[in-house]
Amino acid sequence: MLNTLLWISQAGRRYRVGKINGKKVVFVRCGVGMTNAAAVTQQMLDLFDVTGIVHFGISGNVNDSMSIGDVTIPKQFAHTGLWNWLNPNGTMDPADVAYLEVGSYNVPEGDGVNLLGQIGYSTEQLFSVSREPNTAVSLWWMEVSQQWLQLARSLEGMELEKCVNSSLCLPEKPKLVVGLKGATSNIFLDNAAYRDFLFQTFEVSSSDMESSAVVMTCLSNGFPVIVIRGLSDLAGAESGDNAIHTFGSLAALNAAKAVLEFISKLPGYNSPLQQHYM
Repeated sequence: MLNTLLWISQAGRRYRVGKINGKKVVFVRCGVGMTNAAAVTQQMLDLFDVTGIVHFGISGNVNDSMSIGDVTIPKQFAHTGLWNWLNPNGTMDPADVAYLEVGSYNVPEGDGVNLLGQIGYSTEQLFSVSREPNTAVSLWWMEVSQQWLQLARSLEGMELEKCVNSSLCLPEKPKLVVGLKGATSNIFLDNAAYRDFLFQTFEVSSSDMESSAVVMTCLSNGFPVIVIRGLSDLAGAESGDNAIHTFGSLAALNAAKAVLEFISKLPGYNSPLQQHYM
């Protein structure tokens, strides 16, 4: 639990300063979307003497080997919403990482030209303290801190919650998995076909709206970062309504439990860790 010592309001957000398991932390809710996530991360790094960033929240599950309620601690993230969107006869940029032909999803298959055309997936431009100013490097996969990821592997096998309440439980015991891949974009994914495209094309297991922005901001500033996400839904693969309304709270609880366990395993720090919650 967070023992709050004081709080600070800045730019519309409340930063709570306290301790978790004896470790100094600053906790802030970042809000939904990549702009919010990048802004609050940079603000935290500028205003507080932090050691690193522990970002956590919920995400959609795009990997059929994972289940609702599971917790994922990915090794890397891609921003899958940076697009070149062209007409059907447009020329794709050879530098793009992947392509989506919208017409290939026509029903019946191959029936006419789809005027939504083609989408190319572009890389990010990373500016970093480790490079000359105004010199960017193209980046698709944004990796979390390897030392923290290795520490997180000790969480595998930890006990996670299975039930929302006494009458609503998951069919299987949730698990925590370290080292998969995640996708981030300013899109709430609730579409089975696009879910399948993301998994087949990029081999990602989760889809959220903040993580790559947090990781990229930390990479730019040279700070350690790790992301812990509870899987709240199947990103459109459900047969009925999106499960986030039913199991979102359970996914958030399991992510929070993993965060507390991770912090307990960190060595002591004089400077606080930052925590974001989506």
